[in-house]
Amino acid sequence: MTDAVIQLTHISKSFSRGRSIAPWQQWWAARRNPAPAPQGLLRNVIDDVSLTVVAGERIALIGNNGAGKSTLLKLISRILVPDSGEITVRGRISSLLELGIGFHPEMTGSENIYFYGSLMGMPRSEVAHLFAEIEAFADIGEYINQPVKVYSSGMYQRLAFASAFAMRPDVLIADEGLSVGDATFQQKCLNRIEELGKQGTTILIVAHNAAAMLRIATRGIWLDNGVIRQDGPIAQVSEAYAEYMTLDAFQRATEVPAGTIQRITNPYVLISEAVRVQGLVVKNSPESAWDVQQPLIICADIMVTAPSYQGRVRVRLIGAADNIPLLENDYLTGDARVFPRGTHTITATIPPLGVKPGLYRVGVAVFDAEGYEREAGNSSLFVRVSNPMVARDAALLTEATIIVE
Repeated sequence: MTDAVIQLTHISKSFSRGRSIAPWQQWWAARRNPAPAPQGLLRNVIDDVSLTVVAGERIALIGNNGAGKSTLLKLISRILVPDSGEITVRGRISSLLELGIGFHPEMTGSENIYFYGSLMGMPRSEVAHLFAEIEAFADIGEYINQPVKVYSSGMYQRLAFASAFAMRPDVLIADEGLSVGDATFQQKCLNRIEELGKQGTTILIVAHNAAAMLRIATRGIWLDNGVIRQDGPIAQVSEAYAEYMTLDAFQRATEVPAGTIQRITNPYVLISEAVRVQGLVVKNSPESAWDVQQPLIICADIMVTAPSYQGRVRVRLIGAADNIPLLENDYLTGDARVFPRGTHTITATIPPLGVKPGLYRVGVAVFDAEGYEREAGNSSLFVRVSNPMVARDAALLTEATIIVE
């Protein structure tokens, strides 16, 4: 195929489960004993994968942890070498698979921008022309002239994404999970990836967020234990994967009764006791059952113990079995709300949706005024959909929104 930018032919890659030794140790062992050493236990991470990617395609790789998604993209990026098979790639590739690849810790942010550009094969004059754009997107202020070894992981990430986006790659390879940090920058990255795709850049992305996946990608590839389980339109592949995950976790999910309220704690997220979310109830269904042909109305109490708290309320609908976010309110738009000391009741209306029967989780969280992921209060309510089979409509999930009052 003449317009193929990436061609994989019977690619396989395995890793040893035994003790890892350095290359020089392998060389010395081979010198002392020319006989081949026993291989030990090998795990096939990628197993005989063949794939063609056409210029301009936007592809999301989905699958469980350990399915081989990141390994496949590292092979395409030439970070790893396959054990067998052939990989052909045309054009300039920009990879965002591990934080800090292509940066030197002793160099300043400015110097690393030029260094990264040279790795991409760009002349210094062209990088200089793009420098202002990179600096503005990264938005790290005076740290642009500091060695990157003093950067926080968030600043590292901002500079890496800004540099990769500005270099106008022919192929952008990214792990969407790296675009974490504050919610505003995450949205900024997703908007830029979407913009590059519309401009004709070929996109390969490891997807973790269902809404972002449906928004960015047109083609989905489901990897399962190193093999391609399904390849096709993103809506169909994501639907098949969600159904598989639901069936696989059915017994675990059904152990949680509808109406259960779960206080969320996360050791990696700062929790403020100045505000808490509690008293979640389904207003229009006393049994926490949801007729998906009708709106679902959730009430929650926000208790503030400080004199006042300025924050933003996020309400999100999540599949209980697969933990995939399906819908949320636009909580970053407009001014943050000021909650005086006391109890405040909010009402969230989830519109009728084409979702399958099963258990779903409605999460209510209070973020700080800037929308950073420092959750001050976070609770979830489980609801059950028991309607006869209703096909999930991807368009509804991307166009609908949750209204919070």
